[in-house]
Amino acid sequence: MKKNAKYIILSIGILSLIVVGALASLPDSNTKQMNNDETLYGESSASLIPFNQSELRTNSDTIVIGTVKEILPSKWNSIDGKKPNDFEGFSTFCLIYTDIIIYVDEYLENPLSSKEVTVRVEGGTVGNDTLTTESEPTFKPGEKVLIYLTKDTNTGTKDIGPEHFRITGSLQGKYTLTDDGKAVRLGKTVSQNELLSTIKNKSAV
Repeated sequence: MKKNAKYIILSIGILSLIVVGALASLPDSNTKQMNNDETLYGESSASLIPFNQSELRTNSDTIVIGTVKEILPSKWNSIDGKKPNDFEGFSTFCLIYTDIIIYVDEYLENPLSSKEVTVRVEGGTVGNDTLTTESEPTFKPGEKVLIYLTKDTNTGTKDIGPEHFRITGSLQGKYTLTDDGKAVRLGKTVSQNELLSTIKNKSAV
């Protein structure tokens, strides 16, 4: 029995060494973040302040009807548009953004001289790295839209050219205009005529 006990103890000792060695060989999670060749995936979510139609209008610098002309390649908000070598995690100061070029058919509020506007949303894919943002609207080339726009005040993207806007109220400020006369956004569908009337009627809520 003593001999068998010795074999059992010896076997447990060897097994422990194997387990410790295997754990030591696993990559450290912090090291993975610091490795610039690793694939990154991040998700961002935020609680939206609810805006009614009047609040969307009064909080916007301009409102346009237009068509999505082009979705530009996503970039990091770094000087060269690439992932920082000292990347430690997605944040307000370190993120991926995407610019969308909108051909303006009509300015509904505070018209500008340009026939195109650039709309910036947080999120996108650069190489193998992806950031998704639940609160941001999505766009498709050729899509007809009515969008409430405000100047970019976000710390991580406001100073990066070209001149651009953000969507007022995030998801709430972008409507897709359909061929059958509807204006559609997440969780809400109205007629285009109804939506236009609320914009023109300064007292509408």
